Amino acid sequence: MNINTLSANQVEYASCKLPAILYPSKMLAAKEGKLSFHAKTIFRNSLDMTDIANDLIATGVIKDLSASQITSIWEKVNAAVIDRVLNGSIVDCGIGSFYAKIKGRFDSTLSEFKTALHSIDIGFRSSKKVKELASSITPVMAQSKEIVPVILSVYDVETKSDNTLTPDGNIVIKGKSLTVTGTNEDVGLYFVNTDDGSETVVKPDKIAKNSKSELICKIPDLKRGTYNIIIKTQKSATRPLKTTRCSSCKMQFVVN
Repeated sequence: MNINTLSANQVEYASCKLPAILYPSKMLAAKEGKLSFHAKTIFRNSLDMTDIANDLIATGVIKDLSASQITSIWEKVNAAVIDRVLNGSIVDCGIGSFYAKIKGRFDSTLSEFKTALHSIDIGFRSSKKVKELASSITPVMAQSKEIVPVILSVYDVETKSDNTLTPDGNIVIKGKSLTVTGTNEDVGLYFVNTDDGSETVVKPDKIAKNSKSELICKIPDLKRGTYNIIIKTQKSATRPLKTTRCSSCKMQFVVN
């Protein structure tokens, strides 16, 4: 928890120390024939609203509510927002706008929505204020050779799909520096429910293939919902890292 980024009078992110690391791109620069690089954020950790509530309490931004009361209010606000969004409204929450979007292909204008072929997801567009704040930040570029896992693709073997998860089926994850290893308690392959934030973890010894370019394992018995996939590892180019590195897949996956 970095409470130094909060003001006691107003919630502000003053430090703006966004950590990032450079990776070589596959394509060569056309003219110079040199490797180019792209930056990726180094995620410090994964937080939930209890952590944010504790931030607010620790800095005195909120003094008369407990963390459980704050999260309870937040859950009620979330429910109200979701209700509006799923009834066709665009809801502006300050940091951005939420809206419903339908995924899947329809064959004609007379086609009907089918849960086997289509799904409803929640989209998000960051607000002008947040974009302006982001544009004012200069990331802190890591100079070390620390390895951060990069997920490039996820494949559900049972449905032969890249956007669904089949409980007790098999999943193939491809990317770079994926090896899930380390002795820290939080190391593992995480399936995070986007509705309630619950986490189901597959530990390294349960991953059938655990290499830097590919992970293959059995999908846990997940309940219906939408999920994010996160890798937490201490993998390094040399000796294991003391701190766990975290990388999440940008896509979301549906368990029907």
